[in-house]
Amino acid sequence: MLAFFDESGHPHPNDSATRPTCVVVCINEKESHYISGRLHALKRDILQKEDVEFKAWRLLNRGTFRRIPEKRELVETFFDLLRNLPVVIFAITMERPQPSMFPLMSNYLPNQFRYLLQRCDLLAQETNDTVTMLFDGDCRFGGLSLKFNSFLYRSDEGQSMRTIADAPFFVDSRITAGIQIADMAASVVRIYEENGLAFRVPTGDTFLSAIKRYYTVLKEKTKDLQTPQGEKRPGFYLMPERAHYGGTISKEPASEAIIGDTEEQKPENQA
Repeated sequence: MLAFFDESGHPHPNDSATRPTCVVVCINEKESHYISGRLHALKRDILQKEDVEFKAWRLLNRGTFRRIPEKRELVETFFDLLRNLPVVIFAITMERPQPSMFPLMSNYLPNQFRYLLQRCDLLAQETNDTVTMLFDGDCRFGGLSLKFNSFLYRSDEGQSMRTIADAPFFVDSRITAGIQIADMAASVVRIYEENGLAFRVPTGDTFLSAIKRYYTVLKEKTKDLQTPQGEKRPGFYLMPERAHYGGTISKEPASEAIIGDTEEQKPENQA
């Protein structure tokens, strides 16, 4: 199984994103060529060129929906296509950390990646697969490979994840369909959460109305999982702020806030 990771926004007090989001798109390796071919065909049919990259900052903005009809058609067709592609998507949305709590525990693998790995591992166990992790080569997390390696071999939890390959690969997003899907998905989830679209869509706002529709497509592609001990692992999860500060010692609570479906709340067993 190929697991493509990307982020929208960054969990830092100075980042503009109030709900930074990390996403992983899981694809069976045998389906990867088919999915890449479908995305190439989509670009060719709408824009008459195949070298366009699905990049959220270029496509998922109000300008696209106000005055660039060919880009809007590309985005609409992309999410229509995604509805029928053989992918599984997991998302971790975070609260922006507070300045007073910085610096974070930089020696640890950030918990948003731990939580995504938990889901990848459970999914791979179900399908009897091994997980290969792939990241955008422009990823901003310094030392990520070393943090993954340390987590997988120096923590009890990491050592128990026998399906996870020992190191991530960093790839060129311009030619990697899985990364492009993850990039678009992460932005949709972040915009959806930042604007509270689970509760209300502003009347006449075509951009946010579209974001809510795209979010619905993404939710259809996720899967809620459960550990052998009975702990729930929802496909879309709102990570409590405190999880930023504890590194690998911060356990994901059994009682979770499932983003998009309920009012934002802290887990009942929050310390």
